[in-house]
Amino acid sequence: MANGGWQSLFLRFTGIALTVGLLVLAAYQNHWRAKQMAVLAKQSELEALQARIRPHFLFNTLNTGAALVHQRPADAEQLLLDLADLFRAALAGPREIPLQEELALARRYLEIESLRFGERLQVVWRLPETIPVVDTPTLSIQPLVENAIRHGVEHRPTGGTIEIEVTSDPGVVRITVRNPIPAGNNRNNTGHQVGLNSVRARVEALTHGRGRVETSAMGGVYTASISLPVTEVSPG
Repeated sequence: MANGGWQSLFLRFTGIALTVGLLVLAAYQNHWRAKQMAVLAKQSELEALQARIRPHFLFNTLNTGAALVHQRPADAEQLLLDLADLFRAALAGPREIPLQEELALARRYLEIESLRFGERLQVVWRLPETIPVVDTPTLSIQPLVENAIRHGVEHRPTGGTIEIEVTSDPGVVRITVRNPIPAGNNRNNTGHQVGLNSVRARVEALTHGRGRVETSAMGGVYTASISLPVTEVSPG
């Protein structure tokens, strides 16, 4: 074959290869864009669902505050301050904050609920001396704690204990919330899913699919945990 023929054939195959490559790239971009749109749509749906749930907590909190105004005004004032912090975080929209700040929001939520439940609600914190430096979706731990109260402690005549634990392994930080399962309460496993689905979607979006939200029910205890990947920093 003449030299010109080889050049023509080479250019033809090069053109075909480039065309196929561009088609594959376009297909991949369309697939990724569709996947991202699906995630955003699901997140919007879940956040809309959360917005319908929040008034339940708000009304209970305001009723508790009204009952405390005359007898325990200092507690009523603290309740309103905690409530303001929680709703300020919620109204800020989807974003990420350090784990230490997210734990502080969960603590404020528990302080509000402790005023409502009194001795029926016991809380045990198992935290390391130094909180790991990792970002979390805003109000991602609070829904796990809320589920633990609504589907665990609230349905037990004697109340119960909620445990919040933070542990670290190489490359991952895990936040775990545990609550007792009420005897004969068949709603416990399904009732938790409302908040969990939203948390799962936001954790996966933040970590690009590397984070996890896992649950289990064993030995009368319901466990929900968030696993967040961390980047190890090499010394020096």
